[in-house]
Amino acid sequence: MFNIAPQVVSIAEACLGGLQGRSALLIGPEERRNPYSYLLRDAQMRQVYQEDTSLHIVSLLPAVDLLISVPTLDNGGSAIQLSAAKLATACTGRRSPLFIFDLSPTPSVEEMAGLLPAVCLYTPEDLRRIIVKNEMKAS
Repeated sequence: MFNIAPQVVSIAEACLGGLQGRSALLIGPEERRNPYSYLLRDAQMRQVYQEDTSLHIVSLLPAVDLLISVPTLDNGGSAIQLSAAKLATACTGRRSPLFIFDLSPTPSVEEMAGLLPAVCLYTPEDLRRIIVKNEMKAS
């Protein structure tokens, strides 16, 4: 399986204008979070929070600039979704956008969240297009 963690972190760095001194939240099982955690810490992020699920993250969201969701699928073959309503509540009063990278094969962040003014949502399809475009420029 292709490891896209370096490309995702590079895209996040470009979106945020750098990672140093910023904070991130990684959601998903430890084995899926680890490549991102290593790369983000190597980029000198101020804080990298980690949670297994999105159930208790509302209190952390105001403190982060970047959210990377790498959940596993439930028994029905879908990821548990982070709702737009929960994100709207957590983003109240934000002065800078929250960049969300949903890296689940099925959406783990409700699509409506991308319409919130304080949220920039990147889906797997968005990232695929960016990575392909960058690879074409490099060749």
